[in-house]
Amino acid sequence: MTSADGLSLGRIAGIPVRLSRSWFLLTLLIVFGYGSFLSSRFPWLGPGAYGAALVFAVLLAVSVLIHELSHGLTAKAFGWSVAGINLTLMGGHTTFPSGRASAGRSALVSLAGPVSNLVLAAIGWAVLAWADVGGWPALVLYLLTTSNGFVGIFNLLPGIPLDGGYVVEALVWKVTGSRDAGTRAAAVLGFVASAGLLVWLVASGAWHSLGMIVLTVMVAFIILSGSLQAYRNIAMRKAVGTLSVAGLARPTVPVDRMQPLSDFPSLPDPRAVFVVTGTDGKGLGVVDGQAMMAADAAGDLSATAESLMVSVAWDNPVPGNLKGQALVSQIARLPGRIWPVASWQGRGSVLFETDVIDAVKRGQSDRNHP
Repeated sequence: MTSADGLSLGRIAGIPVRLSRSWFLLTLLIVFGYGSFLSSRFPWLGPGAYGAALVFAVLLAVSVLIHELSHGLTAKAFGWSVAGINLTLMGGHTTFPSGRASAGRSALVSLAGPVSNLVLAAIGWAVLAWADVGGWPALVLYLLTTSNGFVGIFNLLPGIPLDGGYVVEALVWKVTGSRDAGTRAAAVLGFVASAGLLVWLVASGAWHSLGMIVLTVMVAFIILSGSLQAYRNIAMRKAVGTLSVAGLARPTVPVDRMQPLSDFPSLPDPRAVFVVTGTDGKGLGVVDGQAMMAADAAGDLSATAESLMVSVAWDNPVPGNLKGQALVSQIARLPGRIWPVASWQGRGSVLFETDVIDAVKRGQSDRNHP
């Protein structure tokens, strides 16, 4: 099945796997760039060098898939939820909606990917060294070995979003007890690693190769961008940590669905909203201040509550004791944009997604501008 996000490859061990459209661009780059290298390295291939490069691109995707599956299966063994695996232009990523639960487990999940690739690469090199393999079988084995070696070593570089960066974050987190300290350490090493790659490009003479320039700059850019994002993540975690349903929920005042705007009672709290109820007393939707002001500005005081209301995900209440990341993770999984708080019994409070987003933005702004 295809979609705007790419091609669905089905599920492996219950984990959805998707091939991004950008992967096909990566394949074209490999076919033309790596094909030229193989042509000079293995002259006997002739035009078949580009076919071999295509084989390498496919094997690279398989190597990345093995890498990401190792992350996903290790995470599942720890009881983490795994949303899916996506193979992209930049390699691949595995999504964990629940986040990284602890320092030790985070390190093991991060290491699982590159270790699996390096083990396969070691097996491949051993077979090439000791077995009597030649021709195309030897070439395919060589490509499989190099693809796994590349994926494993590349991902061990100490910079977020690479696994090496997350390992650094987890180890410093484990030692210091502070995840923020771990993230800062990974970000700093990421800056160093990206600068080191550019220095190596010049000092080694690799800059004479256009392919090496493109590859090295791309890797350095990925690590540099990840390091900058890591610092933003610290501010985000601090902002999210202050959130609570109790602090963000809006009180409600019930009104009948046929009640005109002119007969609405006054709200006891400027943050309160009206809950539109049916004949059975059950909630149908809410009318917020924005809808009321729009109707009032239009001079339509006869507008009924039902005509002004917006929908509420009544069947998906948010527990009233949720805080921090648990709150964000919960509402990210819920349909709709407004939810009743779990204590809802005809009267109570509701939570707006926009209020959560605004609170996070304010928290980040307060820390960026003391």
